[in-house]
Amino acid sequence: MPPQPLDSTASADSISGMALFLDVDGCLIDLAERPEDVVVPAGLIGDLERLSTRIGGALALVSGRAIADLDRLFAPLSLPAAGQHGLEWRAAPAGPVERVPVDRTVLARLAAALADFATGKTGLRVEPKGAAVAIHYRQATALGPDVIAFAETLLAGTAGWHALAGKMVVEFKPDGVDKGSAVERFLALPPFAGRRPLAAGDDVTDEDAFAAALRHDGVALQVGDREPTVANRRLPDPAAMRDWIARLAASR
Repeated sequence: MPPQPLDSTASADSISGMALFLDVDGCLIDLAERPEDVVVPAGLIGDLERLSTRIGGALALVSGRAIADLDRLFAPLSLPAAGQHGLEWRAAPAGPVERVPVDRTVLARLAAALADFATGKTGLRVEPKGAAVAIHYRQATALGPDVIAFAETLLAGTAGWHALAGKMVVEFKPDGVDKGSAVERFLALPPFAGRRPLAAGDDVTDEDAFAAALRHDGVALQVGDREPTVANRRLPDPAAMRDWIARLAASR
């Protein structure tokens, strides 16, 4: 069954017992041609801070970005966060960041192979992400099938790693960690424990977080119209998501 529209008129009281796990790019903020060109709209940082306070701090960012990048975007606000699709994890605002150990030799080999592949192909961009590496083709959409085919070939002999395909991007990361495992880890700790989860996101990379929320009788909120999805609720775009957050943050 397709996701049903989210009740965007809900009050803060209606989510007082919930834990919110929010993707960033394409969910809270609009996508840009390059990840470094995104803009955090005026008012969003304050709304997130107020909403987090109203639900007892049970609000975390769960993103493909590194946590340091999230802190830069949302400064001075610091939130619990999972970065790089769960390869980084921070339990509390401004707390220490835990990082999953990765094989740096394999990571360097993958990054070099992607750089060689992208050489001479206008619009392709390789992004080192610390514990992972991604190749973007948003500025060269016609090359998408070639990028995906190359990713499959590159990983054919690489045990313990997989390619995560998202919107105009393929990311290479170690097996065993994803946004769903990050959500599960948060739900085992205060202030998230015992709350009903709501996981929001826009991309296939958010499906693991959606599944985790649904396992706990929660809400899986798809932002946009991507199909297929396991999500059970939907908002049309990041602007609608920001409006919903603003209403919750402002309600009494």
